[in-house]
Amino acid sequence: MRVSVSSVTGGPALTLYRPQPPARVGAAHHRRRPAHEITAEYEDAGLFRNALCDVIVRLTPQMRRNDRGDLVVRGFVDEKYEIDVLFAGRRTRDAIPLERRLRSLIAEARRLTPGQEVSPDSVRLPVRVEGAWRKRLQRDASGWETGTHHLVAARWAMEAQTGSAMQFGEQVIGREGRTGAPPPKAARSAE
Repeated sequence: MRVSVSSVTGGPALTLYRPQPPARVGAAHHRRRPAHEITAEYEDAGLFRNALCDVIVRLTPQMRRNDRGDLVVRGFVDEKYEIDVLFAGRRTRDAIPLERRLRSLIAEARRLTPGQEVSPDSVRLPVRVEGAWRKRLQRDASGWETGTHHLVAARWAMEAQTGSAMQFGEQVIGREGRTGAPPPKAARSAE
């Protein structure tokens, strides 16, 4: 346990920090509604709590699935700020063409440079994402929490291999007209 000392009284300050044990894996699953009770409006209310914004993100072929089966893709804003873009809920199935496109880009880069290692960071696909920024707190093994931001995608557009524009996702239900939030500065902290 760590105790701060007040500079005014010389005694302990009001804030105490006690590292908490990591949360049980799967504990959040007990709070979830059954799938048949989740409407599109309920899902969007949970995913898009902050104002929507448009961001151009250069996505890399570094992808993973979280415990809910949502697609998480690493990307860059302004060519230098690293973020994660989350394609969640019913929009996950709309992200399958994006996932295939990113896999084909890395395969093409490897085919064009035989015998050389291709860094996934060197392959980037520009995508215009309409979504909301969300803060994520993570606790490390020693109990300290760090905050990062990721972008939850509602709709996105990218260029197809043929050169035509393709749009995916759905407009957020129940949030019409609430747009305009710029990305938070904390999302830009990774360089």
